[in-house]
Amino acid sequence: MSSQINSLKELLHTVTELVFVRAKMARLEFVAQKERMVRLGILAFMAVMLFLMSYISLLFGLNSVLSPAAKIWVFFALSAVLCLLMIWAFWSISRNLAGQRQFLANTLHELQEDVAYVQGKKTMADWSAKE
Repeated sequence: MSSQINSLKELLHTVTELVFVRAKMARLEFVAQKERMVRLGILAFMAVMLFLMSYISLLFGLNSVLSPAAKIWVFFALSAVLCLLMIWAFWSISRNLAGQRQFLANTLHELQEDVAYVQGKKTMADWSAKE
């Protein structure tokens, strides 16, 4: 009877240790994701400000160099190209954010697999087939 209690205690200790390790991994991934988001926000703000300053300078320069007929075509073409670039940038940002969300989801899924292994619902053969 005492051997069963000891093995149960050992199993409980292993499960709690496993849960704490996975929780620490999830916390580390969350902190890293938060830091990446802050860095991304700062870089995006700086890029927008630099773009606006360079775009205004370009427009002033083109306004003084181009003929009135050429100004119309150049300014409309610039507007169209920049709209396409803006759409591409938003698409890239959304793809990047979707990829970053997968890190935490993968960690939680691995935690569920670990608990299923400890409960006996999965075996080592299931893990070796996955890798």
